[in-house]
Amino acid sequence: MNLQAVALLPHTVHLATLVCCGIFSLAALAHETDSTIPDPGFRPYSEFAPAFVTSLPNATIAVYPTIVRRIERTAHSFASRELIVASLLEDNVANVVPVTTRIDLGELRFASQWQIFEEDLLAIAEKLKRKKRDANYHLVMEIVLQPGNEKVFGIHCMVLDALGNNAFSFLLNSHHQVFAEANLVARNSSEAARTAMIDAATRLGVDALMAQITKAQECATHTAMSPTVVQAGTVDAFEGPLPAGTDTAGNPIGFVTLSDDSSLIARSKTQDYPTLPPKIGKNTVLRLDMNVTGWAALVHFFENRQVDRWVAYDWRALEQISFWLYGNDSGTRLFFHVLDNRKPCSTVDDAERYSYAFTDDFSGWQRVTIPFTDMVRQDVGNGAPNDGLGLAAVHGWAFGAMNTNGPLTFYVDDVDLEMKPTGHAGYPINELPMFGGLEKTAAQLEADEYFIKLATKGGTSRSQAAESAARIG
Repeated sequence: MNLQAVALLPHTVHLATLVCCGIFSLAALAHETDSTIPDPGFRPYSEFAPAFVTSLPNATIAVYPTIVRRIERTAHSFASRELIVASLLEDNVANVVPVTTRIDLGELRFASQWQIFEEDLLAIAEKLKRKKRDANYHLVMEIVLQPGNEKVFGIHCMVLDALGNNAFSFLLNSHHQVFAEANLVARNSSEAARTAMIDAATRLGVDALMAQITKAQECATHTAMSPTVVQAGTVDAFEGPLPAGTDTAGNPIGFVTLSDDSSLIARSKTQDYPTLPPKIGKNTVLRLDMNVTGWAALVHFFENRQVDRWVAYDWRALEQISFWLYGNDSGTRLFFHVLDNRKPCSTVDDAERYSYAFTDDFSGWQRVTIPFTDMVRQDVGNGAPNDGLGLAAVHGWAFGAMNTNGPLTFYVDDVDLEMKPTGHAGYPINELPMFGGLEKTAAQLEADEYFIKLATKGGTSRSQAAESAARIG
């Protein structure tokens, strides 16, 4: 992974993705993680999940005896099944019926929890296809024990539809906060202690299932809120505050600075900056003070007005983004990122990064224009979708630098979305719709200012002058 990609690594790595890569093996089951995540388990994407959640009030779920996976042999717990049935009925989740059929998965022989989960899910699906059940969904809890059978390594909740498709299955392990806090260990080597451990694991699995259902229901409500469609215009002018906060999942939002451990970056707004030629008088610009040995960046994770929700915008009508940048002619490698869509209902920073790289090889202010077609995908290891720069749900932008070879100050102003120039040769841009997607020249800006002064002479307001011009037109 190159440093430019690392520059926008998410703040919290979703540790469940490590499990999915098979990093944790049965040879190291006793290993305890140093950090946990708040998610109630890792539920891989399933196209059948929305149907499961919406159909629950009228659905029938068949619950099988819980599979207790041990190194030497697989056992089954009917007591665990009864706990599941009673809990789901008490919460009025759906119509729940117990099933007596035991599902034998044979010897435990796969190297990682993800492999156990994946292979057992397929095996259960195959076995269910051979049986006719009068149920919409089948639920099989699986509890994986460490060697010695006195500690739970992981919990799998398998939920399949009538055709054997994965409808809502997920796994739990020590990387999840609720699992770590449960401390699923037998108090001694007696059978009663092990039974109590299995009961506790079952209750945790059911609680996690309910939490997953609640999350999915909230997600369905949130998904109904489509990204706001925007047209050409300013994204950030830096005239107002630079808000920063966190969303309800703990993701940083607003204007955030990121860097490696050895680099420094500070953001501020200022009216004390080198003259920007197209501007009449002084406005406020963004100032970035950097001393970078590896990488550093400012990211604008788009926020709502309350600065408590990470929002997205639909940029599909636009074709390029531009901004003013004050260069130092330092030869520093610079980059600009667009943070595209995330996975459905994600609670982590898995926004897809698209990057444009360029060099600080100019002095003073310069307009940097980036056609979206010139941006390339950067894999930053955050599990982002890989479906192209769709621009239907853009979650932010970023500007960053690599190794500045000492302190440098960059100024940034007017991050704008634009249509491509129309290419109508011979026509001045002020005779083209939306100025042809081009920037006005200094002379045209001065002419605008002069016209406004004339039109408002004698106390006429700008709105009155506009109405008068419209009538004349």
